[in-house]
Amino acid sequence: MCLHRKQDPYIFLALPLIVYLAVVLIPIFSSIYYSVMDWNGITEMKFVGIRNYAKMFKDPNLPTCLFNSLKYAAVGTIFQVGGGLILAILVQQIRKGQNITRVILFTPVVISGMAMSQTFKKLLAISPDGVVNAFLGAVGLSHLKTAFLADMDLTLWVVAIAEAYRFWGLYMVVFHSAFTSIDSEVIEAASIDGAGYWKTLLYVRLPLIRPVIINCIVLAVIGTLKAFEGPFVLTNGGPGYASELMATYMYKTAFNNMEYGYGSALSLIIVVECIAIFGLINALTKRKE
Repeated sequence: MCLHRKQDPYIFLALPLIVYLAVVLIPIFSSIYYSVMDWNGITEMKFVGIRNYAKMFKDPNLPTCLFNSLKYAAVGTIFQVGGGLILAILVQQIRKGQNITRVILFTPVVISGMAMSQTFKKLLAISPDGVVNAFLGAVGLSHLKTAFLADMDLTLWVVAIAEAYRFWGLYMVVFHSAFTSIDSEVIEAASIDGAGYWKTLLYVRLPLIRPVIINCIVLAVIGTLKAFEGPFVLTNGGPGYASELMATYMYKTAFNNMEYGYGSALSLIIVVECIAIFGLINALTKRKE
């Protein structure tokens, strides 16, 4: 018979801690180190102190990228969490084939982001017409045909919605699990008191899963603030800087312009941005509680 040892929990935690150290903490501290250096990736690094951070105040593109990131996060979070919640509510109404429906709706989550982005790129193409523009032409709405990914007023919205579609299924599964975990006696009590479906949903079920909704909002906000793959493949930040996000701008600065020091400083801004938004959401939710 094996006796429980005090060090056993630390043994089990060792591997996750090592992975966290390797993929989170070390990259962050490396970025801090590189951010105070002037380095093009080839020549010898030169210490420049806070010069890279001071450069941000003179960068004319940075305010646009920051605003685009915040706008993208707001639109993406609304569509991801809102879409997932609506899908979860609808799926719960299905009596037959609920499991297969959940699997179908979850499928985009497991598809490669690159493949999903390339698919949307083809669907929204203008020359030759993609599926969307071809459909508009076929139903007599040719005047609505447009280059969705090249329109400066639409591109950020389109990219955010395309990325949201990919994660609807994820939040649908989370909300569906939250709804099914609600005690059936609570729902029955509401029904006995005369509450219909919508009143039960608004005043009983949704309030009971409020912590889950808040957690999903936090995950969606952080995910959209550091979004890279979808926007980069779909528009590469264009046209101009209309869909340029902090992550794509940081990548181009570091790897295209070979300014690894300034690129590292920009990456830290993304970290600070995520922490600040998380703190704001946490403060607002605690105040309401």
